[in-house]
Amino acid sequence: MKTINITSGSKDPIAYILSNLAHTPFSYGGYTFKCVEAPLQGIKIENKVERERVFAMDGLSALKIGRKITRAVKDGEERFVYWEGKKIPYNSQDHRLLIVSFIGEKVRQNPEVQKALIETKDKFIYHDVGPEHPKTSLPEKLFIEILLAKRKILLKLKNLK
Repeated sequence: MKTINITSGSKDPIAYILSNLAHTPFSYGGYTFKCVEAPLQGIKIENKVERERVFAMDGLSALKIGRKITRAVKDGEERFVYWEGKKIPYNSQDHRLLIVSFIGEKVRQNPEVQKALIETKDKFIYHDVGPEHPKTSLPEKLFIEILLAKRKILLKLKNLK
Protein backbone atom coordinates (compact mmCIF):
# COMPACT_ATOMS: atom_id res chain seq x y z
CA MET A 1 0.00 0.00 0.00
CA LYS A 2 1.31 3.42 -0.95
CA THR A 3 1.67 5.96 1.84
CA ILE A 4 1.38 9.73 1.72
CA ASN A 5 2.80 12.08 4.34
CA ILE A 6 0.46 15.08 4.39
CA THR A 7 2.93 17.94 4.79
CA SER A 8 3.58 21.31 3.20
CA GLY A 9 7.17 20.26 2.50
CA SER A 10 6.13 17.38 0.27
CA LYS A 11 6.97 17.28 -3.43
CA ASP A 12 3.76 15.24 -3.90
CA PRO A 13 1.06 17.73 -4.98
CA ILE A 14 -1.65 15.71 -3.19
CA ALA A 15 0.25 15.70 0.10
CA TYR A 16 0.95 19.41 -0.26
CA ILE A 17 -2.60 20.57 -1.07
CA LEU A 18 -4.03 18.58 1.85
CA SER A 19 -1.62 20.25 4.29
CA ASN A 20 -2.81 23.13 6.45
CA LEU A 21 -0.18 25.47 5.00
CA ALA A 22 -1.26 25.01 1.37
CA HIS A 23 -2.82 27.98 -0.41
CA THR A 24 -6.43 26.76 -0.39
CA PRO A 25 -8.59 29.84 0.21
CA PHE A 26 -11.89 29.46 2.03
CA SER A 27 -14.35 31.68 3.87
CA TYR A 28 -15.71 31.08 7.34
CA GLY A 29 -17.20 33.26 10.06
CA GLY A 30 -17.03 36.40 7.95
CA TYR A 31 -13.34 35.97 7.12
CA THR A 32 -11.55 34.74 4.02
CA PHE A 33 -8.42 32.75 4.80
CA LYS A 34 -5.57 31.81 2.47
CA CYS A 35 -5.11 28.48 4.26
CA VAL A 36 -6.20 26.52 7.34
CA GLU A 37 -3.06 27.45 9.25
CA ALA A 38 -4.04 31.14 9.39
CA PRO A 39 -7.21 30.72 11.48
CA LEU A 40 -5.76 27.76 13.39
CA GLN A 41 -2.94 30.01 14.65
CA GLY A 42 -4.77 33.33 14.63
CA ILE A 43 -7.42 32.25 17.12
CA LYS A 44 -4.65 31.90 19.72
CA ILE A 45 -4.28 35.70 19.83
CA GLU A 46 -6.54 37.72 22.12
CA ASN A 47 -5.94 41.12 20.50
CA LYS A 48 -8.42 41.39 17.62
CA VAL A 49 -6.17 43.51 15.38
CA GLU A 50 -3.24 41.10 15.80
CA ARG A 51 -5.54 38.09 15.41
CA GLU A 52 -6.93 39.44 12.14
CA ARG A 53 -3.40 40.19 10.94
CA VAL A 54 -2.57 36.48 11.37
CA PHE A 55 -5.89 35.54 9.73
CA ALA A 56 -4.63 37.32 6.58
CA MET A 57 -1.24 35.54 6.51
CA ASP A 58 0.04 32.70 4.37
CA GLY A 59 0.52 29.35 6.09
CA LEU A 60 4.21 29.51 6.95
CA SER A 61 3.98 33.03 8.38
CA ALA A 62 0.97 32.07 10.53
CA LEU A 63 2.70 28.89 11.70
CA LYS A 64 5.74 30.84 12.89
CA ILE A 65 3.54 33.16 14.98
CA GLY A 66 1.41 30.37 16.41
CA ARG A 67 4.33 28.06 17.18
CA LYS A 68 5.75 30.66 19.59
CA ILE A 69 2.40 30.79 21.41
CA THR A 70 2.09 26.99 21.60
CA ARG A 71 5.62 26.65 22.95
CA ALA A 72 4.80 29.20 25.68
CA VAL A 73 1.90 27.12 27.06
CA LYS A 74 2.86 25.84 30.52
CA ASP A 75 1.44 22.80 32.30
CA GLY A 76 -1.55 23.73 34.42
CA GLU A 77 -1.81 27.20 32.86
CA GLU A 78 -5.24 28.20 31.60
CA ARG A 79 -5.08 29.35 27.97
CA PHE A 80 -7.78 30.39 25.53
CA VAL A 81 -8.53 30.87 21.87
CA TYR A 82 -10.73 33.67 20.59
CA TRP A 83 -13.50 33.35 18.04
CA GLU A 84 -16.62 35.41 17.34
CA GLY A 85 -16.29 37.36 20.58
CA LYS A 86 -15.96 34.18 22.66
CA LYS A 87 -13.10 33.10 24.86
CA ILE A 88 -12.77 29.32 24.39
CA PRO A 89 -10.53 27.15 26.59
CA TYR A 90 -7.43 26.02 24.70
CA ASN A 91 -7.59 22.39 23.54
CA SER A 92 -11.18 22.04 24.74
CA GLN A 93 -13.77 20.21 22.67
CA ASP A 94 -15.11 23.57 21.42
CA HIS A 95 -11.62 24.65 20.37
CA ARG A 96 -11.00 21.43 18.49
CA LEU A 97 -14.46 21.48 16.88
CA LEU A 98 -13.59 24.92 15.55
CA ILE A 99 -10.44 23.46 13.98
CA VAL A 100 -12.55 20.67 12.46
CA SER A 101 -14.78 23.39 10.96
CA PHE A 102 -11.80 25.20 9.40
CA ILE A 103 -10.56 22.00 7.75
CA GLY A 104 -14.09 21.06 6.70
CA GLU A 105 -14.66 24.41 5.01
CA LYS A 106 -11.33 24.14 3.21
CA VAL A 107 -12.45 20.79 1.80
CA ARG A 108 -16.01 21.94 1.04
CA GLN A 109 -14.96 25.11 -0.78
CA ASN A 110 -12.01 23.76 -2.81
CA PRO A 111 -12.79 21.24 -5.58
CA GLU A 112 -9.07 20.61 -6.09
CA VAL A 113 -8.76 19.63 -2.40
CA GLN A 114 -11.77 17.31 -2.77
CA LYS A 115 -10.17 15.70 -5.83
CA ALA A 116 -6.85 15.24 -4.02
CA LEU A 117 -8.55 13.71 -1.00
CA ILE A 118 -10.50 11.28 -3.19
CA GLU A 119 -7.24 10.32 -4.93
CA THR A 120 -5.88 9.09 -1.57
CA LYS A 121 -8.65 6.47 -1.30
CA ASP A 122 -6.30 3.48 -1.66
CA LYS A 123 -3.45 5.06 0.26
CA PHE A 124 -2.41 5.24 3.89
CA ILE A 125 -2.21 8.91 4.86
CA TYR A 126 -0.28 10.26 7.82
CA HIS A 127 1.22 13.54 9.04
CA ASP A 128 4.81 13.39 10.23
CA VAL A 129 6.64 16.69 10.55
CA GLY A 130 8.92 15.64 13.38
CA PRO A 131 8.30 15.46 17.12
CA GLU A 132 4.84 16.66 18.07
CA HIS A 133 4.61 19.39 20.70
CA PRO A 134 2.61 18.07 23.68
CA LYS A 135 0.43 21.21 23.72
CA THR A 136 -0.42 21.21 20.01
CA SER A 137 -4.05 22.00 19.28
CA LEU A 138 -4.13 19.69 16.27
CA PRO A 139 -2.41 16.38 17.03
CA GLU A 140 -1.49 14.20 14.07
CA LYS A 141 -4.11 11.56 14.90
CA LEU A 142 -6.91 14.14 15.02
CA PHE A 143 -5.77 15.80 11.78
CA ILE A 144 -5.69 12.50 9.93
CA GLU A 145 -9.05 11.40 11.39
CA ILE A 146 -10.62 14.63 10.11
CA LEU A 147 -9.20 14.04 6.63
CA LEU A 148 -10.31 10.39 6.64
CA ALA A 149 -13.84 11.40 7.67
CA LYS A 150 -14.01 14.00 4.89
CA ARG A 151 -12.63 11.47 2.41
CA LYS A 152 -15.26 8.90 3.41
CA ILE A 153 -18.05 11.43 2.87
CA LEU A 154 -16.63 12.55 -0.49
CA LEU A 155 -16.38 8.95 -1.69
CA LYS A 156 -19.99 8.27 -0.64
CA LEU A 157 -21.19 11.40 -2.43
CA LYS A 158 -19.27 10.45 -5.55
CA ASN A 159 -20.97 7.07 -5.65
CA LEU A 160 -24.52 8.32 -5.00
CA LYS A 161 -26.86 7.87 -7.92
